[in-house]
Amino acid sequence: MAGSRERFQKYLADPKSLAPDLRPPVLAVVGRYADEATWKKLHELGLKTTSIEEKQNYYDALASTIDPKLAARTLEISLGEELPTSRAVYLVAKVARQSERPEVAWTFAKTHLKKLLAKTDALAANSYAPSLFTFFSDASRIAELERYAKSDLPPTSAKDVAKAIDEVGFRAEFKSSLVAQMSSWFTDTKKGP
Repeated sequence: MAGSRERFQKYLADPKSLAPDLRPPVLAVVGRYADEATWKKLHELGLKTTSIEEKQNYYDALASTIDPKLAARTLEISLGEELPTSRAVYLVAKVARQSERPEVAWTFAKTHLKKLLAKTDALAANSYAPSLFTFFSDASRIAELERYAKSDLPPTSAKDVAKAIDEVGFRAEFKSSLVAQMSSWFTDTKKGP
């Protein structure tokens, strides 16, 4: 973190100081652990650049933040006009994945689903809401998705709902298995040879 922050500060003074292939990972780390001032600076850089690649790097960094308040601010960008429509609408999924805050992204999406779906094409409209569940690893989310699909999604989304349910089930099972393995390993390590 310290190394990335240091490189970022040097980059702000002299963009050539950071090799192009190192920019995405450095910005991702800086964005992940950003405070409000850093988030604002990344956002400002994203707004100013005319480079599509640089813009993507800055907004990906914003989506990486683990601060729930800053994640909420990043999500708000998806409703505006500062990003092309296709990139704006998928910013929600990026926050869910990269910030490890799928609950924040899903709550936001539920509240603003009509506006978000207006930015998608007809094909993506069926998969958009179910796809946001694929970042969860809690089996209880399956029932939530089923209820939501029944009350708020068209029947044409059934295939996408089934895929999302399968993914959440897999993630929940994998997480449970991994936790059990790690617990066993920790127990064995404490016992010693």
